[in-house]
Amino acid sequence: MRLFLQANDTFFFRDGRPFTKGDQSEGYSIFPPLPSTILGALRTAYIAEHGDLSAFYAGKMAMTIGTPDSLGSISLNGVFLADRNSTIYYPIPLDLVVKKKETDNRLYLLKVGTESSNLSSNASLTYLLKWFGAEDVESETNGRLEGIVMAEYLLGGQTEFGFRPIEDFIRFEPKIGIERDYRTSSAKDNMLYRINMSRFQSQFLKKNERKALSDLGFVVDYQCKIELPENGMLKLGGEGKSFTYKQSCYHTDPLAAEEDMTALKEVIHSSGFFKLYFATPAIFDHGWLPKWIDKTTYNAQYESLSFELITAAVGKPIAIGGWDMKKNMPKPTRQAVPAGSVYYFKLPDESCVDAIVDTFHYKNISDCQAAEGFGLCFVGVSEGNRT
Repeated sequence: MRLFLQANDTFFFRDGRPFTKGDQSEGYSIFPPLPSTILGALRTAYIAEHGDLSAFYAGKMAMTIGTPDSLGSISLNGVFLADRNSTIYYPIPLDLVVKKKETDNRLYLLKVGTESSNLSSNASLTYLLKWFGAEDVESETNGRLEGIVMAEYLLGGQTEFGFRPIEDFIRFEPKIGIERDYRTSSAKDNMLYRINMSRFQSQFLKKNERKALSDLGFVVDYQCKIELPENGMLKLGGEGKSFTYKQSCYHTDPLAAEEDMTALKEVIHSSGFFKLYFATPAIFDHGWLPKWIDKTTYNAQYESLSFELITAAVGKPIAIGGWDMKKNMPKPTRQAVPAGSVYYFKLPDESCVDAIVDTFHYKNISDCQAAEGFGLCFVGVSEGNRT
């Protein structure tokens, strides 16, 4: 089941850094919202539609949206930036880079190679992801790939890709405020704050095409025994900003077509290598490493499947927190691998290709909070780029 969420106003999704009254004056934002933020909004909307908080706390909704300590039957696959033309926009994979002096919105695929004499590294992995060109390059962490481009990336065979910068989708509107004393209506000392509100661009250009503000929103892929109404409204993010939603039929898997899955398996079978791209942040027990990968040998054992991690492109960790409504206190903060992170693996033989794709593709494999939408990964190929 999928919903298309459309903002009615500005919105603000805060990251996991502290924002304590009188101590921290800047509230830092993230985009898009964390999957857990969306799931919380869906549960709240369900409570408003089918009862109230007292019924929820009493366990009367345990079979659907769970209790304060469990999720029940509701779960989330992922949250995606999208438009009304059914186009999904994905975080840029971190094994793609931009040339620093190039003005075109082009991404280039790093190659998998061994350590060279002019490179010093303490990495203990078998291979490194490297740039062999003469130009200076850097990561592009804020842009987005259209669904058709993401499919090309996962299927391999190309080394250059076009992308859309984040400025095409949103603009920031800083908001400055101060807390007031309710008794005197005067401003309180040391209570000045600033947050970066966001708004979907009223229009952005793609060649000669213009799209209006109403075209942009979030697609939420979720499961629940009892659906929400076909149309409705929910509160989401800081200051409880309102979003309208409606049931939708978006294809959030870029390789949903049967012929694409067949091509994916064929290339992995011939190369003996594959990679996992994370479309949502993932929380792993061993920092950047999933618990099913040995920290010394990098041998992976996931259920009955065995393979080897050879290299990875992992971004800076992000803080995952939240507010515990039942305990009325902050939840413990965890460090997560950001969306766009990519892990490359080598197969021992070609007999397990089908099982690899079926086990990992469009599955949530985060060690923690997988049912909340963390760790949604896609399987991709990595043939033809080893040096």
